[in-house]
Amino acid sequence: MTIEQMMAELNERIAWFQGDDFNLDEAKQRFIEARELSKKITATLEDMRHDIEVLSEDFNAD
Repeated sequence: MTIEQMMAELNERIAWFQGDDFNLDEAKQRFIEARELSKKITATLEDMRHDIEVLSEDFNAD
């Protein structure tokens, strides 16, 4: 799954909380799922940042 796809899915999950389908019984589980997806997105972005830093260092070393 790409970062764009994960972001789109997270946006859909967040929108559920603001939508007409919201119900308290499901909210806790959906929040946990959204939080896990958010953590995955953050980790992916951190990996990308690290890769960019390494490439930048390699580029500057040349």
